[in-house]
Formats: sequence, structure tokens, C-alpha cells
Amino acid sequence: MHNLSLSQIIDFTEAELLQGNKDQMIEEVVIDSRDVKDNYLFIAIIGENQDGHLYLSDAVKNGASAVIVDRKIESELGQSSKTAVLKVADTTKALQDLAHNYRKSFSDLKVIAVTGSAGKTTTKDLIYSVLKQKFSCLKTEGNYNNHIGLPLTLLKLTADNDVAVLEMGMSAAGEIKLLAEIAEPDIGIITNVAAAHLKQLGSLENIAQAKKELIDQLKPSSTAILNYDNSYTKKMGETTAAKVIYFGFGSGADLQTIKYNFDSKNEILTFNIKYKDDNYSFNFNKAGKHNIYNAMPAIITGLLYGLSFEEIQQGLMKTKFSSNRMDFVELNCGARIINDSYNANPLAVKAALDVLMEHQSERTIAVLASMLELGDQSSSKHREIGAYAAGKGIDLLVTVGPEGREIAAGASLEMNSERIVILKDNKECIKFLISEIKAKDLVLIKGSRANHLEEIVAALKTEEL
Repeated sequence: MHNLSLSQIIDFTEAELLQGNKDQMIEEVVIDSRDVKDNYLFIAIIGENQDGHLYLSDAVKNGASAVIVDRKIESELGQSSKTAVLKVADTTKALQDLAHNYRKSFSDLKVIAVTGSAGKTTTKDLIYSVLKQKFSCLKTEGNYNNHIGLPLTLLKLTADNDVAVLEMGMSAAGEIKLLAEIAEPDIGIITNVAAAHLKQLGSLENIAQAKKELIDQLKPSSTAILNYDNSYTKKMGETTAAKVIYFGFGSGADLQTIKYNFDSKNEILTFNIKYKDDNYSFNFNKAGKHNIYNAMPAIITGLLYGLSFEEIQQGLMKTKFSSNRMDFVELNCGARIINDSYNANPLAVKAALDVLMEHQSERTIAVLASMLELGDQSSSKHREIGAYAAGKGIDLLVTVGPEGREIAAGASLEMNSERIVILKDNKECIKFLISEIKAKDLVLIKGSRANHLEEIVAALKTEEL
């Protein structure tokens, strides 16, 4: 963040100055008292489990030059009279207003927003890496993709940044709309709409409507980049005022992937695209057709911003992906793991199973745990995954947790029961895999974040199998 005066912050948030000097300069904005340093502003956010007002004294002890609160405070500041105090009605909204107005102060900044049921983090990482070949870029880090994380990301902007690549997550209607209002994106990208957050939203139609909030917020001067092969995202392009560019494998896509080939020995994915009557060939060091879908918006964005073929290619190959997403891990015994444990929904699990079967190995093992937030459709969706795994011809299916039984039930209709192992938890799974895995096995590990399947990966990496 470049320095802001308290006077500017007051204007941005409509705060009331209870004490302090309006000319005080602020270097950073934080919401965790442990991160506070001299010349920092601490905002006392009220979350589901914590109230930042309880940590005001810690923030002051750590050197906070100013705090934003939603009430009059006295004892929390101790004996200090140097800390400026700004009062607002809602501290979370103050953070959002501050970030929104701060973003607007960068007149030449380009903002790219990415959402979707699957692939949004990888797509964000790819776009960032491609554009970084020519521009100074900021991107969403970790899980900073919600109503608090996105504003904090925007507040990291400096005058050196040309582009901000922002991931937008959601679990309820209205959340994407809020994020888009804060960020005012120039480009809005929706990777796909699939069965995720069904528990909260009830249907695919409702999920699509919630994702569409990003497109609805775009201005006529903006661009929507949409998946042509997904019926929900394809339809979104029919009503937006923004310019629309479709990507996909279908012949009607503006950027169309014509063919692709995966070299499993060298872990290189090659795909050919057609765009504006020109043909391009790209190499990519991630497996899976789904990762071509993730790469296509990055290619479009690169072309829109004037990057050369060579710059886009370099960006794709230099991408540093977020962890636990299609990470290939070699074990001491010679077996390999596909660690895709970060999260899961039916679309993502099917894509991971496709990758498992694209690779050459003596034996394929799929370790699958629950997919969360599927609501009333949870049982049917887990059985659907089991049937899909069996249909792909995997050699051994290992399920973990209660919903794993539904996966096993779906697989049992097409798969011999001797090739299905049902386990209670990660501890049981680790014990089983340590005794079972052999050299040249390829093991996929996939499930929703709450399953903590990375524990299994960590245990296997340290074992002498």
C-alpha cells in the first residue's frame, strides 16, 4: 500500500475522528493485532468467532498509529494518547469502502476478476503468471477471496502495479455482487458452473445466478470471458452489456482448442488453439483437459493486453501454482501420488480421475473422500462419482469417511468388491496405504478441504514404503 493520510481514510470510510491528527500517515492496514507495526492502521473486524475490539490493547502495544472501531473506547487503549481513533457504524464495511475507494484512486489500473465452481484459483495463477511477463501484477494469495480477503488484497496495491488479478469465492447469493462492487473489474471471468455449494444455494440454476453477479456488474467498456462449453456460463453472455469472449472446445468458441496431447513421460501437455483465424500451439506443465480450460482465459487475457505468443508461452510454463492442486509427488518406494487434496466437487473429482487414467502406471489407485456442501444431493453425487471411477477402470478404489461409503456403493455396481476398500478416517487410510502401495503405483488423493487429506500425503512422503 502507498501511504494514506488519516484524512483520506476518513473520506474513504466516512469515519468520525474521535481522537488523533488527520495528517497522520498510514503505511499498512491490518485486521490481526499480531501483524501491527508502527504507522499501521488496525481495523477491529467482527467475525464469526472473534471480535477485533477485544484485541485493541494488543494492537496499541504493537505500535498501531490508528484504529477503526464501531463504538467509543477508553480502557482498551490503556494510557496511550497517541493512537488515533476512527469510529464507524460497521468495521467490515469500513474495510470494504476503504479498499473500494483506494482501488478507484488508481486510474490506470486494470482489474481482472475470476470466479467459477472449479478451477478459479489455477486460472488466477495462470493469468497472473502470463501478465507478469510484461506488467507489474498483484494477485489474490491463499484464501483471500471473500468479503474480507479481497479488500485486504486491494489494499496491497502500489503505484507500481499495472494489473490486479483477483479471485472471487462465494457460498451464498449476493457475495460475488459485493466483491465486484468493491473491485470494479475490467475483465470478468467465469470458469464454469457445477455442483458446489448446493447445500446453501439449492440448485445449479441458483449457483449460476450467483456466479452471474460478476458479469452483471461489468460495464459496457468491460470484457466477460466465459466458458462456451458450459451451458450456464454460455447463457450469461446473452444478457451482459460487456463485450463477450467465449473459450472452449466447441466450434462456436472465440478461442477454441482444436486438439491436445499429453506426454505423460515428460509431463507436458500440448494443445492447439484457434483465435481470430490464427492458430497457436502451447505447451503446459500440468496434466488434464480441465487445465486447458484453466489456461484458455489466461491466453485470451494475454492477447487482449498485447502480449506476444512467446510471452504467453513463457508465462504458462513459469506459473507457480497454489499447493495441493495436481501436485505430483514421488515416494521413496518409487510410487507416485497425485496430490489434489485442496478441495473437491463432482466436476473436479471427475477431472482428477481423468488425469489419473491418462498416466502410464502399473496400477492406479484412487483415494476419494467426501465432497461437502452438496445438500440433499450429497448421496446421489457421491454415488455418481463412484460409478464414474469404476467406469474409468481404476484398479483400486479407497474411500475415506462416511460419504465414502456412498462412493463405494456407486462403484460396486460396476466394480468387483475386492477392488474397493472402505476406511473410516485418515489414520486408517494412512495405515492401509503404507502396507499396500508398491513401486510404480499411481495414487490419486482427492476430497474436500475439511477432510485434511494432505495429512495422508505428508505421512506417505516420510515413510519408507
